[in-house]
Amino acid sequence: MPLPVAPLAAYLFLLGWSAIPFAPAEPVLLAAGSFAGTGALFLPLAVAAAAAGSLVSDMAKYFLGRLAGPRLLRRLTRRPAGARAVSWIESRLVAVGPMVIAPSYFVPFGVVASTILCGALGMRVRGVLLASTIGATLWSAVYLGLGYLGGALAGNPWVGIAIALPAALVVGLLAKRRITRACGVAPEAEPAEDEVVAAERAA
Repeated sequence: MPLPVAPLAAYLFLLGWSAIPFAPAEPVLLAAGSFAGTGALFLPLAVAAAAAGSLVSDMAKYFLGRLAGPRLLRRLTRRPAGARAVSWIESRLVAVGPMVIAPSYFVPFGVVASTILCGALGMRVRGVLLASTIGATLWSAVYLGLGYLGGALAGNPWVGIAIALPAALVVGLLAKRRITRACGVAPEAEPAEDEVVAAERAA
């Protein structure tokens, strides 16, 4: 099945969408990977485009963190998943520094929290750039690769997306379980958003 747009437009769309801070890019990566699995796109070039866009997004969040880190983090921790991500990042930031960004790509809200925290703490741009490059490349390769396998197995990009989606959800669930255990928070004990906001106001 042919690509709905020209390949160049698809690569540029991958780059642009991945560069939008806070935008969910995984579905787009799965779709692009599935089309690559049927030969419509070149997988390494798709990975490079998505990683480059994500790197731009990371640096934008880093500089946002330098300008307004505490305020952004307070908004992020109003969500239980965001609060867990911030806790997980903080517990590792002292030990590994900006390199925590790389694994945080696979944690819900992780890369948002890690890049903002690195900016708020004034960490060096060089270290953040290196960690973000590694994380963005791995993240892009994993999700595009899942889509690629789905498309290659099915021979149809749309069926390939349907095959790859459950695998991507499993990756997300495993990451969520890992962050929950690392923070010592049981899923049933997660604070509700209203409770988090009330606690912030009380403090």
